[in-house]
Amino acid sequence: MSGRWVLDQAVFKTVQRRTPALRHRGRSALACLCILMTLAATPMSLIGQGSAAEYQVKAAFLFHFAQLVDWPPDAFGPAGQSISLCLFDDEPERQEFQETVEGKSLGDRTLHVRLLHDQQDLQGCNILFLSLDEARRQHAVLSSTQGQPVLTIGETDTFLKDGGMIRFHLEGDRVRFDINLPASESSKLKISSRLLLLASQVLRGSAAGSGGR
Repeated sequence: MSGRWVLDQAVFKTVQRRTPALRHRGRSALACLCILMTLAATPMSLIGQGSAAEYQVKAAFLFHFAQLVDWPPDAFGPAGQSISLCLFDDEPERQEFQETVEGKSLGDRTLHVRLLHDQQDLQGCNILFLSLDEARRQHAVLSSTQGQPVLTIGETDTFLKDGGMIRFHLEGDRVRFDINLPASESSKLKISSRLLLLASQVLRGSAAGSGGR
């Protein structure tokens, strides 16, 4: 069974059926929560082998994270303008994110995958993903986004310590995530309490890295 079959048939068909309900915050949050719980409980062995399947799952997680985070009102442009998920153009897994989430609806906006050529291109990013392969630039990039309304998601062991907000990790053959709450709050991003309950660990106060030291 391929990873693409599971995601396309089981996850995003569910999302597409429920897209009209995204205007109703409570109902959409509950739908996202159910899908995230399903993803978190699904062993990778049932999804497929290899990094492609893993990153399709992570892309699906990211899509639902975006529905359970409130950005400040001035974080976006006019109604209908797309939400930008930024990846560096040398990101090995960029195709999995493009094929999984590009063009998906988030309320009255559309999620668009934007490829960055260098760190100076970060202006206008709403979500930023940094994989293990981007470890060399991680600290500098997170320092430059500190205090900005950019949801940062990554994978390295030091991601939260460097000031990142959500870190993916594997527990056995399941995808899990940790959350750095002070980092999101300092950027005026409000993470849903429902999402916090699903995290393996939520860093609070002095337990979280600032990224600025």
